[in-house]
Amino acid sequence: MDKTSSFLTLPMSILLGAALISVTILMHGGIIKLGRPVSTSGSPPPAAAQPAQPSQAKTEADIVKNLKSQAQKLGLDTNKFNSCLDSGSQATKVAQDLNDGSKAGVTGTPAFFVNGRLIAGAVPFDQFKTVIEEELGGSAASTVQRVTVGNGDLPILGQPSAKVTLIEFSDYQCPFCSRHFTQVEGQLKKEYIDSGKVKFYYRDFPLSQIHPGAQKAAEAARCAGDQNKYWEYHDLVFQNQTSIF
Repeated sequence: MDKTSSFLTLPMSILLGAALISVTILMHGGIIKLGRPVSTSGSPPPAAAQPAQPSQAKTEADIVKNLKSQAQKLGLDTNKFNSCLDSGSQATKVAQDLNDGSKAGVTGTPAFFVNGRLIAGAVPFDQFKTVIEEELGGSAASTVQRVTVGNGDLPILGQPSAKVTLIEFSDYQCPFCSRHFTQVEGQLKKEYIDSGKVKFYYRDFPLSQIHPGAQKAAEAARCAGDQNKYWEYHDLVFQNQTSIF
């Protein structure tokens, strides 16, 4: 009786062990799945895990087409605008701004001069406020460095008699310039330009080596200026920067 029991126990143990091993192999092989599915090494990752593909860079022809569409939004004479942009007649004026900015020490955009005092980069409003208030109150230190910078030939924004002159050198395709336009320029207009304390001039500084559409955008804004819509076009380009470039 003891021998028979021993004989039966050993095969049964072997069979049970084999069954457990088989179940384990099946579970880890991805055939039996408990809880969240586990993909095998040969399976492609789920679609959500795929990295986003960068959008295709626009050609200069695409950018020019988009710039022309902005003129339509403003109700400009599109034939006149398109002829101006295609001819490159504004390129010399843009080059003059670029040259003047370089002479004044501008190396990147945006760059600002408040009564000749340089503010470099897309800085917070409070930094402008500090400098402007010093200029308005005459409290700037005598050691403050100032640079002589011309106003350029673009339309003034604000009162010509304003005590403080703010000049911006900027690039229409520059993301930091767009940040300044979106986050700071509106407050500057509200508190200082519209109130007659500051007069504002925009000057072109297209960084064409990294922003291939900036030059034509600068020319386009000047073409809009020929129809007395410079500032409206200026705002529209920054508001639609992503779709244009």
